[in-house]
Amino acid sequence: MKKIKAIQRIVLFMALLLVVSLTGCANSNAGKTVKPSVSEDYYGAINYDLLGEKTIPPTEGSWSFFYELGEKTSVQLQEIVTELSNSKETYPKGSSEQKISDLYDCAIDLDDRNARGLTVVTPYLEQIESARNMEEYLDGLIALSAIGQSSLINFGYYQDDMNSDTMMVGFESMDDLIGKEYMENDSMQEYCDAYKEYIQDMLVLGGEEKEAAGTNAEAVYVFASTVAAQALAPEEFYNPDRYYNVYSYEQLLALYGNINMQKYLEAQGLSREDHYVVFEVDAIKQINAMFTEENLPVLKEYTKFVVLNDLADYAPVDYRDLKLNMEMKLDGSTEKKTDERLAFDEVETFLQWEFGKIYVEKYFDEKSKQDVKTMVATLIEEYKEIINSQDWMSPETKQKAILKLDTMDLKIGYPDQWSTIGDYLQVTALAEGGSYLSNVIELRKANRQFDYDEYKKGVNREQWYMTPQEVNAYYNPANNEIVFPAAILQAPFFDKNQSNGKNLGGIGAVIAHEISHAFDKSGSLYDEKGNYNIWWTDAEYQNYDTLSQKIIDYYGNYTISTGDAVDGTLTLSENIADLGALSTVTAVAKKQGESLEDVYTNWATIWAILTTQDLEKNYLLSDVHAPSPVRVNAVLSSIDVFYDIYGIKEGDKMYVAPDKRVAIWQTKATK
Repeated sequence: MKKIKAIQRIVLFMALLLVVSLTGCANSNAGKTVKPSVSEDYYGAINYDLLGEKTIPPTEGSWSFFYELGEKTSVQLQEIVTELSNSKETYPKGSSEQKISDLYDCAIDLDDRNARGLTVVTPYLEQIESARNMEEYLDGLIALSAIGQSSLINFGYYQDDMNSDTMMVGFESMDDLIGKEYMENDSMQEYCDAYKEYIQDMLVLGGEEKEAAGTNAEAVYVFASTVAAQALAPEEFYNPDRYYNVYSYEQLLALYGNINMQKYLEAQGLSREDHYVVFEVDAIKQINAMFTEENLPVLKEYTKFVVLNDLADYAPVDYRDLKLNMEMKLDGSTEKKTDERLAFDEVETFLQWEFGKIYVEKYFDEKSKQDVKTMVATLIEEYKEIINSQDWMSPETKQKAILKLDTMDLKIGYPDQWSTIGDYLQVTALAEGGSYLSNVIELRKANRQFDYDEYKKGVNREQWYMTPQEVNAYYNPANNEIVFPAAILQAPFFDKNQSNGKNLGGIGAVIAHEISHAFDKSGSLYDEKGNYNIWWTDAEYQNYDTLSQKIIDYYGNYTISTGDAVDGTLTLSENIADLGALSTVTAVAKKQGESLEDVYTNWATIWAILTTQDLEKNYLLSDVHAPSPVRVNAVLSSIDVFYDIYGIKEGDKMYVAPDKRVAIWQTKATK
């Protein structure tokens, strides 16, 4: 289902190249009879033939190079799983081979999954259903938390924004189901109605009569939407002033006044921490207000649904397929993945670092790592020149910005120190009495214990938040680091056989994008040590805000196929990063004598995407990145040299008057 809360937690600390589900929203070429010119639609002109050859796979809501490279990686890893599963060898207990093969065998044995039903989770559901009062209901929530299952009370462990050398416990709102972006938008009512039916159908599978399940589903939806109305919008998670709310132990107990939080915190081993941070204060106040005996029936139904929904992927097929049908409704896909592929995807998720080691050993080219390191150094030096050219920044502030660049950590390919989570993860084979759902419960327990132990150890700056096999990249302000997993170092992003100009327009722009996040609307609030610390003067930050508002207004002029406008506020930080990235690689390419046509062509190519209209509408509301055509065209239309190369003139659709072009980080100072 829609994992907006998980995405928001990531956004708290990292500015991603793209979100989990892939970013950008572009329609196919269906209905087009004439290829647009570069002066009319650069993205469309460059990608016209490519997109004409591609189709959205029926199992997906989109096609893109991120998807294509992800599929390539998955196929490589699936071959390994198949070999392990078919070999019939006995692997040492606790080895990667043993865990992968035994968990896959459990996942793919649908007859066993169907026969065992929900037996392993039934005691937890019965404890919730039989609760006679709020104290017993809380006991049920505590029991569920022990298996890594949260619903009403959500918390996690993070580096502290105010002191990145320490960890903090952060509380956010509850699981808000389909999410406020859908619930609060009239144009998404079709999806909300379908989600209500989905809740009802899931409760029926869970043993309720249809009529009662319908009534309960409506009540659950109303409860979730009431809380969602108080939750933060995605862009607010970029601003510590909105989400960083410090509470003492006593203040946290008072905030959750209707809930015995002393008991809950003791069960988590989190009593009397130095402080707690509450991300969504208003939402938690709403949860607390509804934590009453009067609301006990709906709270129990809500928790029951959340548990069934969260575990459906590993449950009997009826549950799994019901959830898949809802997901397909949301992303516009028309066909289920095969049982084998679904099993692989789930196993890879649980054992991602085991797969990561295998991927690096078999498929990563170490030379690529060195080539990218060299490119990063060049781009950072160029960024220093860009900073020094800003006439609205004082020499002292420029020095602080350059210090941030000089101390920026670079991680490429795979971790120098691999995660030790594998030591916690154990899998019991079918022959030894294990089942898929029982293994999943144990793996969740292990993940929960690992996270807690890591929290107690303190900050680990060697930790990666992406695995090597992910086609993505990120900037983490808490560590002032840029990270590029192995799988993104492939064509069209990076290829030793393509021109350096194309590599600059591909992986070079990705690198510069992540560097720029250190100075976007959110990253600019953190110093070189990763602490929330506004290192600008008031006048400088006022200038920054003025430039930011111009970018918000500029992007608000762009629309998607439905005619709906891009949300310039939602996408601000990513737009600043895109603009900074192209300014940087343009300057480097000019100095190196590389073809700017190669740079811009590959910039357009890496964002080529086809998506269903369902997913396009979703992204417009919730994605912090601009749609793909806008990421290409809006940026290029704000780069002066682009006009010279392609002869763009007034009257062309790609033309933007010089005084309307926007950027913050570019060689030419901007006012």
